[in-house]
Amino acid sequence: MDIFLRKEQKRYMEKSVSVSYQKKLLQLLKDSGYDAVLLAPSEELAFFTGFSPMMCERFQGYFLTAKGDAFYFCNLLYTDQMREAYENQIPVYSWFDGDGMLGSLEKVLLKYGLIGAKILVNEAVQAFQVLDISEAFDVKFYSGKQLLEEVRIRKSGAELDGLRGAAWIADRAFKDVIKFIRPGVRETDIRKFLMESMRQYGGCDCGAMVASGPNAGYPHYCDGKRVIQKADMVILDYGCVYHGMHSDMTRTVFVHEIPEKWGRIYDIVDEAQLAGQNAAYKGAYVPDIDHAARRVIEEAGYGGDFPYRLGHGIGYSVHEAPYIHGNNRMYLDTGMAFSVEPGIYLPGDGGIRIENTVIINEEGKREILNQASREKIICRNE
Repeated sequence: MDIFLRKEQKRYMEKSVSVSYQKKLLQLLKDSGYDAVLLAPSEELAFFTGFSPMMCERFQGYFLTAKGDAFYFCNLLYTDQMREAYENQIPVYSWFDGDGMLGSLEKVLLKYGLIGAKILVNEAVQAFQVLDISEAFDVKFYSGKQLLEEVRIRKSGAELDGLRGAAWIADRAFKDVIKFIRPGVRETDIRKFLMESMRQYGGCDCGAMVASGPNAGYPHYCDGKRVIQKADMVILDYGCVYHGMHSDMTRTVFVHEIPEKWGRIYDIVDEAQLAGQNAAYKGAYVPDIDHAARRVIEEAGYGGDFPYRLGHGIGYSVHEAPYIHGNNRMYLDTGMAFSVEPGIYLPGDGGIRIENTVIINEEGKREILNQASREKIICRNE
């Protein structure tokens, strides 16, 4: 895997790739029956156009119509920046604070035949803005989440390589961090150590959640003040970006000793994770994957302590399609990438989670990207 470290960190998105995905988005838009899609500043806007400006309360966004026209509409203070970013290849229309936004937008929508239109929006579009617009004139807005996710749910070979590289970096960081965890350090110290380790191996936009002892009972714990103690379990949920693609993995380790109860629970979660992972293959029905893991936990008597979906897609975002849960009635296909991350959580007591990123690779085979040890690890550092 050293090849991943020898490559220069590339720009977020190659322009040619952005153009390719714009074409795919346009075709899906034409087939959808909607008239346009609106992308506010976000990771998605950067994905499709190669650039996204700062977001504030002023309305702005990139419009792509089903006829193939594209333009950007923004406040005057963004105009020069957007023209430069998009190299004057699409029109940029602006509005001035002193004049108000609605009148200027109406003129532009009239020009492109979008009065009376049905427009899809991405998740970054602010609700108060589209409510104001739809009250001012005849435009209806709809969620574009499913259509936008369909564009990139199947990764290319280059994108799968990016995922492999990001996962390899996370694996390397795990080997480092288990030598650092010890009684007396804080959760936030471990978090900082993980993020710095990933940066040293070539990752960027690194993130981590570290939950110890009773805090491990909260699946999305967001503090970091607690000091590590002997007999703690420590959940490490973290990842980075490499060549535009995310990694996301979780391991749970123990400090100096493993309490008997938590050793048993670890074995249950480990079995559930393997069951879900093994149920994932090309053509697998997504609810069956979730059920395979959930059944193990339910039969062990902890069904109510696994309160979320089994996993989520991963790629240019850390959470994207396909979502691995019992209500997602779809089948896995080549190029799909997703997490398998069951857990058992007892609030105020503790928790265990194990997570790998899984892909259906170029050959249509299941490939487990995270190779970090999944054995029970006791950190005996002093």
